[in-house]
Amino acid sequence: MLVSMLPTFMRALAGGGVVEAASVPARRASRVEPASMTLEQLMGCLPAAALALNETRQPCVVSPEAHRQFRDSVGSIIRHPAFQNRLDHVLADTDESSPPGEAVLTLDIPQYRVVRAWMRKAVVPSALVPEGYRKPGFSPTTPTTLVFVALHDETEAVIAERQHTDFVAFASHELRTPLAALLGFIETLQGPAADDPAAQKEFLDIMAVQARRMQRLLDSLLYLSRVQMQEHLRPTDTVAVAALLEHVRAEAAGLMAGKAARLDVLPVAESGLSVAGDEVQLQQVLMNLIENALKYGLADRGRRHAQPLCITLSCEQPPPDGCWPGEPGVLLNVTDTGPGIPARHLSRLTERFYRVARTAASVQGSGLGLAIVQHVVTRHGGRFVVESSVGQGTTCRIWLPLVPRALPAVIKA
Repeated sequence: MLVSMLPTFMRALAGGGVVEAASVPARRASRVEPASMTLEQLMGCLPAAALALNETRQPCVVSPEAHRQFRDSVGSIIRHPAFQNRLDHVLADTDESSPPGEAVLTLDIPQYRVVRAWMRKAVVPSALVPEGYRKPGFSPTTPTTLVFVALHDETEAVIAERQHTDFVAFASHELRTPLAALLGFIETLQGPAADDPAAQKEFLDIMAVQARRMQRLLDSLLYLSRVQMQEHLRPTDTVAVAALLEHVRAEAAGLMAGKAARLDVLPVAESGLSVAGDEVQLQQVLMNLIENALKYGLADRGRRHAQPLCITLSCEQPPPDGCWPGEPGVLLNVTDTGPGIPARHLSRLTERFYRVARTAASVQGSGLGLAIVQHVVTRHGGRFVVESSVGQGTTCRIWLPLVPRALPAVIKA
């Protein structure tokens, strides 16, 4: 751990010699001059996420590992009240034998993260401090106080513990109804219907439906748990939007077969659009939305005068109306001609196990599909919005940030 390495690390910064390990006794005793390394190079050698702050609390150096793990969250970590409070104690402490200061930080923006920080103060020559962070009129040997910080991301451990509790609570609640139905039918088959083949066939069919319902529920819960475990890790792969829509078209073909519905995938107007994402997760998100539109739209078919359900998957540039982030992005839309959703339900659709009462009785769903969509979109740094009017259909919109296009190379004569 970086905390245990800090004393040796600080002695090296102060200019102490390094004993060269060799098999020859004479060389073992010899001393070599300390290498002329900068603080950035030394911090870059550390295998942990680390920071160096000066007396004014400015980050002099952020290690490459800290950049990799926390990216844009480093500033939020330093400004966090718990971090600043512990930093006050570390800077005020004059006892060199004190244990490292420790703080646990909970970040909500841009993603939920739990970070543990260890801090230790050290006095080093000013020559090691990068330019711009040095005191006015310094000399290379002027001592400067720095606070070295080690960061450890504990988000996965905290989420895993919370998911364990949630899984037990949600699963026990949602599985109670189908499990009670199965037990009731089993008791009936063992008793009154033991010699009734017609009743046995009817009950076995119902039991199969309930068992599949439980299987879908467990599959959705496990997938949601995996998505939540990765939510704080932004994907780095590049996904072409046009290829993504084509893959969804091909995957949805089997879903639409034999049903009074059609899926229209509109061509992408601007070629070359790409997003940073996990292609498998993005396909799953769009398939969830198409499956929802199909399931609830077909359940309402009788009230639409037997007209086929139409589902449209499209891509467009976000309108400049202030509803979407200002950075370059793309909107993926799934629109249907289904029954629509009352406005009072729209804000709660992404809650786990939330179902609209009017449709819950006629459509068997887990209530987890849109919760999964929300978590995946959040992981991708996007935004998810549902727009709907009763009798006029529903549009689910996903905003995702675009990958900047590489500038064409200039060929010189």
